Amino acid sequence: MHRNLVKCMGAAMAIVLLTTGCTFSGNGENTNKGETVTETVTETITESLSGSMNAKETGTENENQTNSNQKKSEKESENQAVTELKESENTEKNDSNANIKETEETKAQGPIVAVDAGHQGPGQDMSRTEANGPGSEVMKARLATGTTGSVSGLDEYELNLDVSLKLQTELEKRGYQVVMTRTTHEVDLGNIDRATIANEAGADILVRIHANGSEDSSVAGALTMAPTQSNPYVGSISEECMRLSQCLIDRYCEATGLINRGILAEDEMTGINWSQVPVTILEMGFMTNPGDDAYMADAANQDVMVQGIANGIDDYFGR
Repeated sequence: MHRNLVKCMGAAMAIVLLTTGCTFSGNGENTNKGETVTETVTETITESLSGSMNAKETGTENENQTNSNQKKSEKESENQAVTELKESENTEKNDSNANIKETEETKAQGPIVAVDAGHQGPGQDMSRTEANGPGSEVMKARLATGTTGSVSGLDEYELNLDVSLKLQTELEKRGYQVVMTRTTHEVDLGNIDRATIANEAGADILVRIHANGSEDSSVAGALTMAPTQSNPYVGSISEECMRLSQCLIDRYCEATGLINRGILAEDEMTGINWSQVPVTILEMGFMTNPGDDAYMADAANQDVMVQGIANGIDDYFGR
């Protein structure tokens, strides 16, 4: 553009010179006028060239400024994108942590299982009695000693607690909330007390852990106890008690290989009659039978027993 402008200005100057030469030649005064015109044209051309140069420089500056602004805008957009990406990653991380926390909280809010390790250590007053059921005039012994292993020499209250503590650990691993009626041998808990602990804790079920005994050492195997529909105290929950009892005995014997003696209908057990939630008594085996006793006293076997009980509880809750 600048080169074309110069050409145009040069042509204009030539025309002026030719014109002034024809009009004012031979006349000194006119010659001066021609020179004046020439100077005027020259100044005009110079100013035009200068204006063109300035316009070009201004255009270049504007172009540079535009490029600079564009680069700045691109940089800002890039920084914004990086910031948004980091925020998105942080949001996803926070959401993930929240989901993990929610999962852990949900897991800790599983069904509540009350585990009652039957009997207690020695030294308690065994002469006291308590009502067999709410409002009942029938009185039964508040405490009982339990049986003793014919081979192991282990007292039932010891075996019951050993298995119950392992069951607590296993159930908590599976997401249950566990309420223990006792964790030591030095307690003074009647059967009403044990049922009340489960009731007040809002337990979903009560599992009472016991071992059996018989005058006939050949009798072996495991069984569960549950109330009947005619039970005047817990008849309304007898169906659920039966279902719980069936789940436990089946999975327990499946795991241990011990004889499955099924469910024994029982309406005279104080610990059952005072329960407000589905309840069962698991008689894990006969401590008076050498085979059952030796099996139950073994720590490794107790782990298997616990797996079977926990599997039965899973079945009951459909887990």
